[in-house]
Amino acid sequence: MTAVLFFSSPAWSEIGDSLVLCKHNKTVRTLRIEMDADKKCRAIYTKQGVDQTIGSGQYLNSCEEIVGGVRKNLEEAKWNCREVKEARSSSVNPLAE
Repeated sequence: MTAVLFFSSPAWSEIGDSLVLCKHNKTVRTLRIEMDADKKCRAIYTKQGVDQTIGSGQYLNSCEEIVGGVRKNLEEAKWNCREVKEARSSSVNPLAE
């Protein structure tokens, strides 16, 4: 028999407006913006756990427009979207018998 304990990290991560979470029934999609080392932005759409770059730009507002357009399309298709302001991570540690 193996017991599993859940330990929640006390640290909360501030992520600002860079992550949009969309839900429809039990399906979840995410939209986010990442900045590359060369200061270019990438708009990323996650579907079924797979990230896909849906656009990029020299300036942050270019990626914000891409994410905003996809969010609008999802919401018009009856998805519920919201910005995620902070996130908390947790880990699972199995105990030895």
